[in-house]
Amino acid sequence: MPTRSDARPLVVLPPLTAAAAAAVLAPPRLPAEVASVPLACRAAAGAIPVLLRAPAAGGRLLLARALHALAGREGSLVVATGRRPALERVPAGSALYLDVASLAPDGALVLEALLDDARVWVLAGADPGAVLPRPLGARLSAVVLAIPPLAARAAELPALAAAVLEGLGRRLGIAPPRLAADALDRLAAHAWPGDVAELEAVLARALLLAGGVIEAAHLDLAAEPPAAVAAAPPAAPGGAALEYLLVELAHELRNPLVTIKTFADHLPALLEDAELRARFATLTSEAIERMDGLLENVLAFARLGAPRREAVEVGPIMARVLAELEPELAGRAVRVRQAAAPTARCAADPAHLAYALRNLFAGVVREVPAREQLTLDATANGVLTLRFAAGAEAADRLRRLAAPGEAANLGDPTLLPLAFRLARAVLERNGGTLAVVPEAGDATSVVIRLPTTPAEGARA
Repeated sequence: MPTRSDARPLVVLPPLTAAAAAAVLAPPRLPAEVASVPLACRAAAGAIPVLLRAPAAGGRLLLARALHALAGREGSLVVATGRRPALERVPAGSALYLDVASLAPDGALVLEALLDDARVWVLAGADPGAVLPRPLGARLSAVVLAIPPLAARAAELPALAAAVLEGLGRRLGIAPPRLAADALDRLAAHAWPGDVAELEAVLARALLLAGGVIEAAHLDLAAEPPAAVAAAPPAAPGGAALEYLLVELAHELRNPLVTIKTFADHLPALLEDAELRARFATLTSEAIERMDGLLENVLAFARLGAPRREAVEVGPIMARVLAELEPELAGRAVRVRQAAAPTARCAADPAHLAYALRNLFAGVVREVPAREQLTLDATANGVLTLRFAAGAEAADRLRRLAAPGEAANLGDPTLLPLAFRLARAVLERNGGTLAVVPEAGDATSVVIRLPTTPAEGARA
């Protein structure tokens, strides 16, 4: 087969030891709920492809090396890079790792031919939210290892950090240092844009600086995500943000107005039919209440003003919000489960936080299928995680709503829900961030991060 002149060369990686591979494929390096590892290892014998849904900076390549080491398949692990790798040169009997989401159309065709021939075991990597080419997405779905970003693994962070320090101590021939409480709080409040790779670098530097105990002062976390910089002034009204707000409000109001107009058009028939009159009264009352609630919500948003941040406990505020939303939760039979008793604290304006959580929960409840479960985790300071089942379309819609500055079509009704965008705006006003993280299957996590220490001047 002729080769392309722009094809990227292949790289053969050294094998990983069985002991190192076992550590990579077990908690705390992997989330405890990932149960597909034995299945992935068995897939090697039949060259059944495995899809690694994990951030590249979360150790995706290391995960591929570990699977190759434990699967017992003969042949080297070959890495292909770029949009048009030289896949036709991959030796038969080897294992192939590549970023499947970055392939050009012709590269995807060659990969399909390799899957047809089944002479190469394909370990396909992709970020959790990456969209795969349609033919390949279906063909790579037999075995999927889904590893969420570190930002969505707040509860596992202490154990993962301890494991990283233990490995570093072993390499240096010293006892691993202990993480002080303030250091753990600071790690939990960080957004981890560099995922596990960033955690390893931060802890390696801290270990070299510290003695037996790593404190917050030893952690070099100066590069916070832009949304977490509380001192930045709020954006002036107008521009795309105002356009999105107005378009979403118009979409939210249109449905109840259509209901009222439809019944008004049939008013003569209503006058003679008692059953229709009763139905008209009920539906128009609901439509008017919905419009009134929307306008009150926007007015409440406008009245919030500048935040006065202070140390607050998340649990009591969350309990009040859930009590207010109980009728809506009960109406859709959505169950709320708390992973553990809420103990998190953060720095925010209490009124702002209550408003943001109320709107966020209301927006998320719309996306949770009826009779499903919403799980809350508020045990890490500065971090609140909501996990729920949602279809791919709903998860993608929420992800786009959570992405600051991402372009969207103003005529697209999937910009909804308005409540979600208002919640995000208030969280950012308090120095917080909001992320939507797709997980295995139809699961989705909404991760809120807020500062744990009030900013200077925020309480003035």
